[in-house]
Amino acid sequence: MQESNWPANDDWRRGQSRPDQVNLRFFMAAGFTLVYLGILGALCLYQWTALEAALDRLVASGFRRFDPLLMLPAMLLLGVLGLPRLGREYLRWRRLRGLVLRLDPVPAALGGLLGGSLTLPLNLPASVPLTVTLYCMRRVVTHGKNASVRDEVLWQTQAPIRRLRSIKGTRVEFCAELSPQQPATAFDEGKREIWWAVRVEAPESDFDAAFAVPVSAEATKKRSDYRFSEQEKSNSLEAQREPVRSWQSSETPDGVQVDYPAGRSSKAAWILLLMGLIFSGVVAFMGYNIHAELNASHRSYFALMVQGMILFGFGLFGPSFLFAGLYMLRNRLTLRTNARELTTTRTFLGFSRQRVIPVETIDGMAERVVGRLGQGVHSELEYAVDAYLKDGRRIRLGDGIRGQQEAERLLQLLRRTTAVTHRPDPSGYRLQRRPAPGWVSWLPAIFRLIGMLIFGATIAAFVVDFL
Repeated sequence: MQESNWPANDDWRRGQSRPDQVNLRFFMAAGFTLVYLGILGALCLYQWTALEAALDRLVASGFRRFDPLLMLPAMLLLGVLGLPRLGREYLRWRRLRGLVLRLDPVPAALGGLLGGSLTLPLNLPASVPLTVTLYCMRRVVTHGKNASVRDEVLWQTQAPIRRLRSIKGTRVEFCAELSPQQPATAFDEGKREIWWAVRVEAPESDFDAAFAVPVSAEATKKRSDYRFSEQEKSNSLEAQREPVRSWQSSETPDGVQVDYPAGRSSKAAWILLLMGLIFSGVVAFMGYNIHAELNASHRSYFALMVQGMILFGFGLFGPSFLFAGLYMLRNRLTLRTNARELTTTRTFLGFSRQRVIPVETIDGMAERVVGRLGQGVHSELEYAVDAYLKDGRRIRLGDGIRGQQEAERLLQLLRRTTAVTHRPDPSGYRLQRRPAPGWVSWLPAIFRLIGMLIFGATIAAFVVDFL
């Protein structure tokens, strides 16, 4: 059964799914590589005589006279070096094109179970890591000059798996419960808007496949033929569980202490630091140009205005990026919790801030996504865990948490210690914020006035240059 607004999908009707866009990925890579090599190869053959002469001149000059024409064979060599990658894409295509994921139930219901089985064309011993992860994603399409299409992960969870030997390789069965708080599969004029996927990954064997699966808001919850007993589920998830990387817990006389080390958000921090350095480099370059323009015999006031605006704009963001990256790289957070209260202490460059939260003031605790690297099933999600107070405030209990599994383990620890079990929906929770000061309402008008003054000064400088 499919919902009426879903496009026709014969695989879903049969209770199965095939790898997502496996043909498109290979044929685009093959087409681009072959066209690139064909065009450059033809150009090199056509310019063969000129290339020989340019190479002779380069050698005769002691490699001091370089003819730009010699970039043609260099670019051709660059394309040839990409052939091994194309070969790997071909092997991946051959491995994935015939795979079929069997699903039950179809469609799955929100808050219900989704199970399935897949036969991998690999003989994987039990010691080789193998994971099955479920994703809910929103497709974000932007139009205009910077048009793009990307898949934003809303939710993910690791599924318990069962491995079975098969004549064709390794048979994998899984079954997981879907989040009732996420949207169901949705299409807009036949194009994906919300979609769910199952990712099967064996990193050591270079196997990685994603399958789109149907999840309906109208379907009734059903038992799956691939369901696990509680003991099987616990054993499977425990075997797949990786050590926690973003926080460490230790017992205290009256509760638990959780330490979040510095550098837990290192990837995002280094990206911000790199952007800050680039912006600061532009600021330094513009400052040098302004200094040179001021000392020139014939000043251009228009050039000074343009360079000053660039310096001002990049000067606002450069230090901000540097400070944000340094903060993400060096801040530490300590959470002490017991049955009566939670105490958070954040430390950065010798400064610290402490907050005490009585347990009776907490309405619930929940995790939410605060950072993303990559897109689609290859996203790396960064989570934060917050306490939602009864007065409408939200207080951070942990951040820089890598992946939903680590966030869920932290929540289990906090719930066990505080006995607060309610999980509010972060997207639907209405925060009670302090009223903004009166001067904030004047900021838009002030910015518009500054913009008009800068525009007027630029026009005036342009006119003065011709007087």
